[in-house]
Amino acid sequence: MGVGEVETAAVAPAVDPALNSVVDDVEKRLIAIVGDRLNVRCTPEDNFFALGGGSLDALHVLATIREEFGVRIRLRAFFRAGTIRDLRHLMGDVA
Repeated sequence: MGVGEVETAAVAPAVDPALNSVVDDVEKRLIAIVGDRLNVRCTPEDNFFALGGGSLDALHVLATIREEFGVRIRLRAFFRAGTIRDLRHLMGDVA
């Protein structure tokens, strides 16, 4: 890399080619948390319950989010979130 050049992979968020949408680091981590808990591959547009998640899984995911991000999300709000991306929006500005 030359002087003044910026490595774009280090700066730009990833683009999910299947969805043609931007996936930030928090969203990537949420996808991993949900995928690990449910033992499935998932995308930001997947619905937690359609993936096979239940209420105990939801509690586990919420506890993990609280541990990793310091964000508390109400169970009712989690149930109303349609997708993992909606869940990301509930979290607000976290890093």
